[in-house]
Amino acid sequence: MRGLFPALVAAALLTASGGGPAGPIQAGTGAEDRRPAGQTARKSTDYDAPTERWREGPVRYLLSKDEDDAFRSLKTDAGRSEFIRTFWASRDPIASTPENEYRALFYARVAEANRTFTDSTKPGWKTDRGKIYILIGPPDDLEQKPFRDEFVPDAITWTYRNRGGAGIDSLPIIRFVKDATGEYRLSNNVLLSGFETPFAIAFQTQAMQMKSLPEQKKVLDTIVSARALFDTSPFRTHRDFFRSGDGNTVAVLTLGVKAGLLAEEPPDSPGDEGADAAGGTGAAGGTTDSGAPAGRDRFEVLARLVGDRPELPTYDFAGSAGLRGGGEAPLRDSAGYLLFQGGQTVRPGLYTAYYGVVDRSTSEVYSFKEKVEVPDLQEDRFRLSGITLASRLERVDRAAPGYTTPFVLGNLRVLPRPDDAFRNGEDFAFYYQIYGPATDPIDGRPDLDLEYQFFAARDTGPGGLVFSPLGKPIRLTRQRNQVQGYTFPIRDWQRGTYRLRVQVTDNVGEQRSTEEVSFRVL
Repeated sequence: MRGLFPALVAAALLTASGGGPAGPIQAGTGAEDRRPAGQTARKSTDYDAPTERWREGPVRYLLSKDEDDAFRSLKTDAGRSEFIRTFWASRDPIASTPENEYRALFYARVAEANRTFTDSTKPGWKTDRGKIYILIGPPDDLEQKPFRDEFVPDAITWTYRNRGGAGIDSLPIIRFVKDATGEYRLSNNVLLSGFETPFAIAFQTQAMQMKSLPEQKKVLDTIVSARALFDTSPFRTHRDFFRSGDGNTVAVLTLGVKAGLLAEEPPDSPGDEGADAAGGTGAAGGTTDSGAPAGRDRFEVLARLVGDRPELPTYDFAGSAGLRGGGEAPLRDSAGYLLFQGGQTVRPGLYTAYYGVVDRSTSEVYSFKEKVEVPDLQEDRFRLSGITLASRLERVDRAAPGYTTPFVLGNLRVLPRPDDAFRNGEDFAFYYQIYGPATDPIDGRPDLDLEYQFFAARDTGPGGLVFSPLGKPIRLTRQRNQVQGYTFPIRDWQRGTYRLRVQVTDNVGEQRSTEEVSFRVL
């Protein structure tokens, strides 16, 4: 099967110089070019139609985070049309010619991917092979090895002898492995032949890279496509959801990274903000004695939310929206995990969250995934958000009501707790947000009464644990902030399970809302 793709690239270049985005390309013959019986070529598609879904088409491989944000903010077809025109004009290599050679070549590769990679339920450009073909181009050699046993799956290997212009500087081999569904997917399985060296692994990681792509987006593309994800044991995640000013949902993702990551070195002095990722101490932005980056500067943390339904978009937590350490010194939770956090407005629904952690000291990339359900908070009524347990809670001099800075919500600086377990001697802290209170007609601010009542599990009944009130409720009156938190030390509490009930009364609107959260004392 060697020699198929050089014919494809020659045809693609011919189309780029004289044909339109969906112009004909004469492909060679071979396994990569065969279609299932009865399948016909897909019709030409206007990928540059100025609709909201333009960003979800093939240009998703080229869009930077800032460009994607700018396009999503547009409300009219005229505005989108002008954005698309400018988008391609900025990539035109020869502005003096009437043809945009970059755009023509890009869409020629999209069309060829659709015609060639037909052994999938998705259009060819959406497959892993289509993605690589569009971004890097056709390989010089193609080799297909049939399935022999469970340790050597059916695989296709692409070799690039001439890598000029692709931004790739390692061993030029990319491998796709057939999964249980029969689809070939980009593989980073280091146990397969051809991945014995760090250079080969690096090339596979760089396979998504082009000069026009932002670095973080490339890493996320590779993580999502590779499907070979690490377990979550070195990581802890937490999610908060709040209603933004326009009624949409702000998803705040927090990732805790174990100090030793996958190594067996435990962190020193848990909770010490000055401790670095290797267990020692060092200033943020500095290095350890070995020269490796210290603290939060050792790790770069990215995330991507991929909607589980076709109508849900994809959101990248990268760049300015990436998961950051916050402040000048590394932040740790009560268990000693380094904390990183980022948030942005997302559409409600079920997503798969892909996390990527780049260890700058070793150049390794660790990744894992989990399901995330984003709630719909658009209903305009008086209610409370969920109650979040915190490792630390502090007041800050900030008046903004929403989330714009890692670990700062409204006038509170909060570190989410990794679990629901407290120990005697620790501070018990929690925070929440109040939605839709009526406001005083004189000063335009809410008037809220808060009541915090603790309960202790005394015994087990037919329906489970039975809780009884623990002491008198704590009452706070005439509160004006919609972000609330409370902290106090736990002293001499018995081991067991407890519950906190938060009740907020809106004195202006004469409404009341209640939320509860359970926790343990060890």
